[in-house]
Amino acid sequence: MPATAFSHFQQDIARVRAIVVHAGRLPIAAADERLLRSDLLRSAWTFAVGALDAYFCDAYTDVVAATIISKSRQPSMTLPEFFYDIKFPVRSILESYTINENWRWRMAAREMMRRETVLRLERIQDLFNRFFPPGRKFFRDLLHDWISRSDAKKRLFGITSTAYQRLPAGRRQKAMDDAWDQMKERYRSIFQRRHDCVHNCDRPRVSPQRLSREGTVLKVIQDVEFLVERCDEHVRLEFRVFLQSLGCPATLITQVGY
Repeated sequence: MPATAFSHFQQDIARVRAIVVHAGRLPIAAADERLLRSDLLRSAWTFAVGALDAYFCDAYTDVVAATIISKSRQPSMTLPEFFYDIKFPVRSILESYTINENWRWRMAAREMMRRETVLRLERIQDLFNRFFPPGRKFFRDLLHDWISRSDAKKRLFGITSTAYQRLPAGRRQKAMDDAWDQMKERYRSIFQRRHDCVHNCDRPRVSPQRLSREGTVLKVIQDVEFLVERCDEHVRLEFRVFLQSLGCPATLITQVGY
């Protein structure tokens, strides 16, 4: 899996946490001071979702580029049919690159995603699930493992890890169905609030929405980190399997950075 995309995400989230810490130190005696503090918290919320968006765009870019580079080095590989429908900017492909010949594919894939946004769970599924085998796709196939984690939050899945693990096997499917609905709603609300902050200064109606507590934003950061970290773990594992299934030798997978 692209280490750079995840490294950048971690750096960006560290910046987000620094904003929250700074906001927590500000005075709040006057109305304008309280507004400034709220605006910093809005900034942190926006940055956190931006870090998530950037991660998934960069990760998809690297997955596509690595597949093409692998194919160029191992012509006997058989690409799946969906791959031939991916559209690249012609200018990026025709540019001259001094680093190495394969750099054009990374640049073309990056340019392809430059104007994209992935701030919907369904969009993440559309991009990545074609690289995963049946039974290992985002997100329903992974919910059992995710809910069972000790750091899984009730606000994210509607049930605690302990309560889920105590359920009899016959009731877990219903719990996962409910958890999927809860997860979609949680991230929809996180993404929508970011949209409100960016497009109308958090004023979707007459007055700005309230945002006065650091803990509210810290929970958003936790949920953003949970999604990216779990997805990064999954792509690291499954993309290697994907390349191997196409006939890519293990030594070549290592050379392209996966």
